[in-house]
Amino acid sequence: MYVFTIVCSCAVAAVLARGAAHQSHFAGSAVNNPADAAFRDGLFQGRLDAEHSRRQHLSIGRWNVGADRRSFVSGYLQAYREMYARAASEPPQAWQPGEQRGFRDGMADGLQQSRESKRSQPAATENYKGANRGYSDSGGDLNQYKRLYREAYGTGYQQGYYGEPEKIETAKFSPVGEPE
Repeated sequence: MYVFTIVCSCAVAAVLARGAAHQSHFAGSAVNNPADAAFRDGLFQGRLDAEHSRRQHLSIGRWNVGADRRSFVSGYLQAYREMYARAASEPPQAWQPGEQRGFRDGMADGLQQSRESKRSQPAATENYKGANRGYSDSGGDLNQYKRLYREAYGTGYQQGYYGEPEKIETAKFSPVGEPE
């Protein structure tokens, strides 16, 4: 009986220790860790997108743990912003109104769902489903507007959900390189 109790205690301690290793990067450790594979991957992808004048597109799907996703987003945004800070050229083509609105709505919804400890499900939100906030008939084709809105919404949502809250709260909710 004593052996069983000791084995169970050790197993619980091991599970708790492993869980602590995967705690959020915001709880005590720096997100900005060059030894972290997810962070380095984010740096690489962010530089590639900026070098090729592509819009931000966060591909977090291959990272399963929330802490890794936060680390990837942090690395991506750091590299993307640094590349534009150094670039003398124009940023990528201007965002359309649907993209601007989708990005801002996604950022706000992602931040809210993260704070409420809800699962990351951008396609389940009302804004994503409708994808017509800010649309006017003079704005062109509604289907095109919805497509652009949803693409930008996904990027904004991921930044809001997995990004660093203290940086998001002070941000002006606009894509990098875009005027307010």
